[in-house]
Order: sequence, then C-alpha cells, then structure tokens
Amino acid sequence: MLDVHTFVIIMYTVTVKTRKFRVTIDQNRCKGCLLCVAFCPKQVLEMEKAEARVAEPDACIGCLLCEILCPDFAISVNKIEEKHDA
Repeated sequence: MLDVHTFVIIMYTVTVKTRKFRVTIDQNRCKGCLLCVAFCPKQVLEMEKAEARVAEPDACIGCLLCEILCPDFAISVNKIEEKHDA
C-alpha cells in the first residue's frame, strides 16, 4: 500500500512527463540578448547567428522563465493540449 508521500511523488512524476509546451520565438523581435538561453533550466534554447532558437523543444517544462525575462517580448510559451480519442 502506498503512503501519501509516495503517491504524491508518483503523481508529480507522471504529470511532468505528460506535460508538453510549445516555445515560439518571434525572430523579428529577438535582439539576441541571451537572457532566455542563460536562464532556461533545461537548455531548451540556444543562440544561432545572434538570435535565440528552440534547440530541444521536448525538454521544455513550462517554467516561463524565458518568456518572463525576454525584454523584447519575443518569446511565448504555450501548453499543448492533448487530444483524446472519444
């Protein structure tokens, strides 16, 4: 039988693994300041030719640090809704 603590850990793990997010960068706004790349805890973003780009889209955990820290409002993070067959 599971205790409450173990159950919470299992549920958290399942929730995190099934969550997906889409990171979009507006290249017309990005000035290449590196803030998003520097603060992303999962190294989702990288710099290419002085602009940020999404390098590891599946690694995004939806923390929103890149979106919040971007001074040019060039980044948006959106949850991808899972489609369930009826």
